[in-house]
Amino acid sequence: MSFYFLFSQNPVVSTLTEQFNGSGGVKLGPDGFLYVADFGTGLSNANGSQVWRINPASGERTLFASGFQGASGNDFDSQGNLFQSNIAGRFISKITPSGSVSTFTNVGIAGPVGIAIDDEDNLFVCNCGNNTIRKVTPQGISTLFSSGTIYNCPNGITFDHEGNLYVSNFGNSTIIKITPQGNTTFFASVPGSNNGHLTYFEPDAMLYVNSHGSSSIYTITLGGTVTKIAGAGQRGNADGMAMEATFSRPNGIALSTTGDTLWLNSSIPTVDNPSINFFPLNPSVVRMITGLKENPSAVNGQQGPGLPLVKMSPNPAAILVEIEWELPVQSQIGMTLFTLQGNEVQSFDFGNLPGGAHQKEVDVSDLPSGIYVLSLVGEEFSVNKKFVVSR
Repeated sequence: MSFYFLFSQNPVVSTLTEQFNGSGGVKLGPDGFLYVADFGTGLSNANGSQVWRINPASGERTLFASGFQGASGNDFDSQGNLFQSNIAGRFISKITPSGSVSTFTNVGIAGPVGIAIDDEDNLFVCNCGNNTIRKVTPQGISTLFSSGTIYNCPNGITFDHEGNLYVSNFGNSTIIKITPQGNTTFFASVPGSNNGHLTYFEPDAMLYVNSHGSSSIYTITLGGTVTKIAGAGQRGNADGMAMEATFSRPNGIALSTTGDTLWLNSSIPTVDNPSINFFPLNPSVVRMITGLKENPSAVNGQQGPGLPLVKMSPNPAAILVEIEWELPVQSQIGMTLFTLQGNEVQSFDFGNLPGGAHQKEVDVSDLPSGIYVLSLVGEEFSVNKKFVVSR
């Protein structure tokens, strides 16, 4: 049995800051202030050069450091130093608590985005440029930690309480789990096919992830169940009740120490122009979701309210698997089969299904023996189930 905080039924979204250029990573510093980096004016123009320090109570903003080249993801070490990735410059900067900036490393760094720092001050860096994760020691020694086709522009990265890393792909919907030994597996699929950054809250063993593509915010249990907690599903910057509020390409994300408040950045531009390869991000604002938690309770890992109950049989299977699911409400539904390496092997689009019972027979006769993940994805959830093909 594990203890966690129940979600409030009434979280509220509000805008904390005025408009400014702050489209990169968002971190809560050891001093209680937010640190927001500027990726740049657009996805195709990573020209941001500043990191801002923001009072989370008042929204007051001051310049913390500058001189960066596409300031994207960041994280603090145990000494209060902020390590800032430079996606356009292909290096990692170190910023002291007083704001002094130096280049920390560029060895093996290619399009760096998210950074996570462990208890021994080792950096783990997402290289969007070559789909790898680098480990950099406090002395600046950089080595390859993980690579493979499971990555598609690795973007956000965070640790859980057991030392596992979780990485969000920017290029698709996948969240990847990496063990302390560097072994990777498919973990979850987030609606939107385009993930921002993510963070972890130990008391309730929950991940929080921005869906850059669907302009929504989701939680993921350590069992891999994905649930939307904020976002009406269209781009905008309307405040209000969490499920009615709108967001625009949310990217950086930070959580309060109590788990009651999330901060994230949201772009003011709400229309893309792919024909000229321009996806505007700035100016941005910092939004906050408050009132996330109620009183602590205990659960035994059961699925939460509003999620479909998914069953499959037989498991293991040799030829056919029958999938059954019960939808609490009408929803747009898709289903995808993944290998544990994150490769998609089959995909189904069922369209808009009414609430109630549904089933589908899936032919697995062409799949090699092994373990697979079925991901049932709706507009506000994703439920992931492992199954075995055995002959």
